[in-house]
Amino acid sequence: MPNLTYNATWDFNPADAVTLNAAFTFDLQDPSDNQTVSGVLTTLQGRTPHVTLTQTDNATISVVVTI
Repeated sequence: MPNLTYNATWDFNPADAVTLNAAFTFDLQDPSDNQTVSGVLTTLQGRTPHVTLTQTDNATISVVVTI
């Protein structure tokens, strides 16, 4: 699976909800893929996401979601 990094900046209000969305598109023509897309979905649905939050400086919070 890929490691993806995206950044967002906003004037945070503690009442704000934070939503993380990710979409993955698979190359269905890649002969080296050893699992169907439905198989990947089933595998990921069986995992528990882990969220790590760190404050990297006084203006930045890093959010890492691992599935």
